[in-house]
Order: sequence, then C-alpha cells, then structure tokens
Amino acid sequence: MLQNIVGLGLDNLTGEKWAIERRTLNSFFYQDVLKALVDDMVSSCECELQKWEEACRLGGAVEVSVEEDLNTISNNIIAHTAFSADREKAKEIYRTQRKYVSLLFESLDSGWYWIPGFRYLPTARNRAMTKLRARFDGLLHEVINDRKKAVKKGDSESYGTDLLGMMLAAASDSTDETAPEFNLASVFNNTKLFFFAGQDTVASALTFTLLQLARYPEWQDRARKEVLEVTADSDAFDSDAISRLKVVGMVLNETMRVYPVISSISKMATKDMQIGDLFIPKGLVMEVPLAAFNQDPEIWGEDVHKFNPERFENGVAQACTNPQAFMPFAIGPKSCIGKDFAMMEAKIVIAMVLRRFQLSISPNYKHHPCHSLLTKPKYGLQLIMSRRS
Repeated sequence: MLQNIVGLGLDNLTGEKWAIERRTLNSFFYQDVLKALVDDMVSSCECELQKWEEACRLGGAVEVSVEEDLNTISNNIIAHTAFSADREKAKEIYRTQRKYVSLLFESLDSGWYWIPGFRYLPTARNRAMTKLRARFDGLLHEVINDRKKAVKKGDSESYGTDLLGMMLAAASDSTDETAPEFNLASVFNNTKLFFFAGQDTVASALTFTLLQLARYPEWQDRARKEVLEVTADSDAFDSDAISRLKVVGMVLNETMRVYPVISSISKMATKDMQIGDLFIPKGLVMEVPLAAFNQDPEIWGEDVHKFNPERFENGVAQACTNPQAFMPFAIGPKSCIGKDFAMMEAKIVIAMVLRRFQLSISPNYKHHPCHSLLTKPKYGLQLIMSRRS
C-alpha cells in the first residue's frame, strides 16, 4: 500500500541498501544546504497568504478554509526547493498524487480494501487509482529523463542545485532497484517519497498548529510577539532568526504531541530480542502507538490532556519522563531524514501567518480529527481571519 505512494525509497529499505542511500541523502539535508532554501520557502508561502490578505481587505474578518491552502503552500515549497527547474510539472505530479491518496483514503475507510484480493478487482475506483499511479510515475520519469538529456546534449552544465539535481549528480545510471549503489532507481523512489512525506506530513502539522493557535489566543499572542521581536516585522528571514523562534517551536512540538501526524509506526524485529521480561522473536511486527504514548500521564504528567507548550520550554529531554516516547519524526538511525527541513518550513509558515493575521475558530468548524495514513481534520479547518493593523 505504502510502496504505491512512496516507492522503494529510504523508508522502505533495510540493510546495506538503506545504509548506502541514507549516507548519500544525508548530505542534502545538512544545515548549510538548508540555509540556502529559506528564501525559496518564504516566496513559496507568499502567494497563498496574499489571497488571504486580499479576502480580508475586501471583507474585514473572513472565514478561510485553510487546510487545502496549507497543502498548496507545502506543495509550492517542495516544488521550489526540490524541483525548482520543473515547478509546473512538480505541481501536476502533486495534484495527481493527491487524487490517488484521496481515493486510497476512501478505500481504507470503506473496509473493502482490506478484503484479500479486492484491491486487484477492476472496480471503478481501483481502475482510477491504477491510472493515477501510472500517470504519477510517468511524470516523475519525464522530469528525471529531461534533466539527464539536457546535460547529455550540453544544454545544461549540471543537473541543478535543487534536491533532484543533487540526487542525479550522486547517482549511477543503473535502474536496478536491488543494486547496492545509489542509482537512478534510487532517485525515482526517493523522489516519490519526498513528494509525499515532504508535503502532506508538514501540511498536517501546520493545520493543527493553526487550529491550536486559534483555540488558545494567549499562545497565539506569545508566539506573535516572539515573531515580531525576532523578524523585526519583516519577511527577510534567515536561518539564525528561525532558530530563535523558541515559542513557535514549543507550540509546534506540543501540537504534534496532541495531534501526532502519524498515529503509530510499525517495526519488525530483525533478530530475537529480550527486553526486560518481554521476549520478541525475529520477524515479529510491533506497532508503536505514538498517539497513546502522547496521552500517557506516566510519561507527560497529570496535565497530559491539556495543551501546554511550556512543557517543551527546556527541550524534549525535560518535557517528559522518557524523551524517547516523543517521536514526531520517529527515532534512532531510521528517523525522518527531513526533520530539520520540515521544522524550518513549519516555523516560516507560522511566522508569516502570525505577522499578518489574527486567528479565531469559525463557528462552522467541526472538530473531528481522524487517522488514516495521516492525521487530518475530517471536515476541514475553517478559521476566522482578520488582517493585523
């Protein structure tokens, strides 16, 4: 199911193949590389926020359904930073993937998907998903092949300085998915992974963070005050300014505790293990219930059910009795490679929103978080926005 969306990228690899690809991709997410992406993230966010500003100018306080706009912002950012030379095609890839994921969610919710063999029957939905997956894969191959051809013909001196260009520069020409080296198959699969993991996950975190800021105006005011102090009422962000957004980071962490983007993760034991009194045989798949950990008073204290960003004031290590229980980006060697990218993107978007708008909950909002592949508001997120003077 997941391979259809993210391919055989880093998240679905093990052993030597995973180690080689992780080492290769790590260099693309170093701080020096991320610093150069700040301006692209700001400009990618600007367009959607201008729409909100225009609506506020025309109608004063207006209701905005922000979830889809936040997905668009996240898509714009990944298109600019990872596929800058192919932005329009990247957006088409994203729209195709979104349609596929939407149909997949419908299948998961219906229950039919879980009947053995049903996903292979030629139903209208299954046929539509097959066509969308083929279109998605075809567009990705076009982007990769066009860059390769441009360099081969001499039309371009390099594959580009964006994420796709860096991957192509590091890849061999092999298309064998089982080969140990980082190759064109690796580029294709990890591009699929970054399209999904780099967009929908961040958009989910941003959606619920704006919800919490609207629900708790005292935290909205504290975060806005910090943003104005750090950025001097300007969108001229730099990486140093972003790192000083401590309150914004606290709000983000607490939101991801209350509404984890992924409610659980699964791990398979690669060997027999003994943990305390618990024996875990090789091959056993264990589900790690992140949502349950995040609501455990033994880990977080008696105020576990309250929204309290101050618990993260001194970092994750001091926020709970066992910091390894807080895993918004998983943990260990296979933790999310794009964690710093995602946090930088989220802080920029939140800061730009708070500088411009006062947020409150719309009476039309229906609170119903639901878990499928990701946590989402079932009926969307409607906020009342007013332009700050």
